[in-house]
Amino acid sequence: MSSNFFSQQDLARRNTRILVLLFSLAVLLLLLLTNVIALISLGFVDPQQLSGPWHWQALPWDLVVAVSAVVLSAVGIAVLIKWLQLRAGGKVVAESLGGVRLSPDSQDPLQRRLLNVVEEMALAANTPVPPVYLLPETGINAFAAGYSPSDAVIGVTQGCIEQLNRDELQGVVAHEFSHILNGDMRMNIRLIAILNGILFLGHIGYYILRGSRGSSAVRIGSGRSGNNKNSGGGILLLALGLVIVGYLGSFFGNLIKAAVSRQREFLADASAVQFTRNPRGIAGALKVIGSHSQRSKVGNSNADENSHLFFAEAISRWAAIFATHPPLATRIKRLEPHWNGKFPTPRTAQSVTDTAEQPDTGSKTTGTTERLQQALPLLLLHSSRQSEPAIALICCLLLRQHDDTRTRQLHLIKEMGSAALLQQVDQLCDSVDNLNALQQVQLLQRVMPALKTLSEQRFVQFQQLIHALRDATATPGLTQWLCCQFVEHSVAVHYQTSRITHRHSNQNLAQQAAAVSALLALVSSAAGDDKAQQQAWYSALQQLPFAAATERPDVNFTVLTQQLPQLLALAPLQKQQLWQAIDACVRADNLLQIPEQALLLALALLLEIPYQPE
Repeated sequence: MSSNFFSQQDLARRNTRILVLLFSLAVLLLLLLTNVIALISLGFVDPQQLSGPWHWQALPWDLVVAVSAVVLSAVGIAVLIKWLQLRAGGKVVAESLGGVRLSPDSQDPLQRRLLNVVEEMALAANTPVPPVYLLPETGINAFAAGYSPSDAVIGVTQGCIEQLNRDELQGVVAHEFSHILNGDMRMNIRLIAILNGILFLGHIGYYILRGSRGSSAVRIGSGRSGNNKNSGGGILLLALGLVIVGYLGSFFGNLIKAAVSRQREFLADASAVQFTRNPRGIAGALKVIGSHSQRSKVGNSNADENSHLFFAEAISRWAAIFATHPPLATRIKRLEPHWNGKFPTPRTAQSVTDTAEQPDTGSKTTGTTERLQQALPLLLLHSSRQSEPAIALICCLLLRQHDDTRTRQLHLIKEMGSAALLQQVDQLCDSVDNLNALQQVQLLQRVMPALKTLSEQRFVQFQQLIHALRDATATPGLTQWLCCQFVEHSVAVHYQTSRITHRHSNQNLAQQAAAVSALLALVSSAAGDDKAQQQAWYSALQQLPFAAATERPDVNFTVLTQQLPQLLALAPLQKQQLWQAIDACVRADNLLQIPEQALLLALALLLEIPYQPE
């Protein structure tokens, strides 16, 4: 397994800290400038005195404190409001850009091709399949938004699906999944809130300027005069100063945003090739953008504040230093060093539409990922894209083979669900039972978008049902626990934003020793007999950076469920150490059978760990 994604997530986390530091310095500078402007415009300081000797004691410090408090409060409130708006995750960003969520079972040829590609890339990246939003824009662009894979969304413009062929579209979508795994989404979404705080000062000045214009004209027209403290001119000067300060802060803020974003785009391009094994796909998409009349432009009014999220430059820039993306030619050259520098002839949308209407042959990925993405029966594939059948599929995954337990569970499905749901379960359960462990994990990934289309009330009923099915047996199994927790984490965040992991914890594995031991005890319990379980346990302990208790604790699902959020919040490099212990535990017998591969994939999904099978 490559550790590249762990290190890149850690780098994104450190970049976020640098952004906060730069933001703090910018606010202090703006605070100083605002006080100077306020003192001059209100007549407390003569500008001519600034060049000569003057006394700090003469300053009206009560006014300085008041102005500072107002500025800090304004910036803080602006950041807080924007952060609260974005707290619900990626869907808020997509909707603010005019995105319309695509139905997982859409039969429109272009939309169906897009949804299939997103499914394939999610399986290749081993993340939950995210909801897809379509933006009514003619430019060729796309974005990923959210705090983590569980609440991520993919947004794609109409121009993107009309102008790009399947390989090129796959390259663009793979690029966006790279942002998910590289940890860029969390950094990007915070950057939106931070820049909003700096720009807010400019907005305050603009509204003061607008509101004061009329009253100042009356005072001037009436012939009354007075010092700057009492005249409208002082207020106008203060308002104009705030506008300048706010936009000056935005100037430097956008410089910071552009510098950070450009480097992450190069990384995402390279990671996209890692997923697709096809550099011509993403390079071809960049070439088509270069030849398209609208290029990658996005006309939505919110495109500017979200410009760093996109696949390519979303708005026109008057200077290259503000570009959030490297030049198209530079990106293409990195992917195809021998490119001749010529963009292709512009395409017509009809030519791509005709191609999309042909039967979709499925994923073009190669290697281990392709072998693991075994085809599901068509019945299950179609059922996974519709909300009610998706519920039935989860119920099938939770059914136990023991006759008495299964009978109780089927009774619960009818009692807490409906007779129609029980009928669907009956139709699907044989097909689900015939799946191997890897296919079951794949099925679990695929049902996520359909489950997120449920109404909030229906989802609560669904939650209660799966809890009852899990608790219907005296000894819950590992598979059932993983299935329930995955639904709780990856679907519940769509309805309950408090479940989103908004920030990483500063605690290390030693401080989470109880949670780590509980998880490893659960993983080792799947190794076989007592001797194999103990061997797996000791193999895991050798990978831990702290001295854990040598005696393996009993598996306790209740305790582990309570401690799971702490493991989800671990910082990237701490998760890497945890994953090394999990991996050693599963591979303790030097064999990696299909059930063990499935266990690794399921745990990586649950813990949001960027696991790439070797």
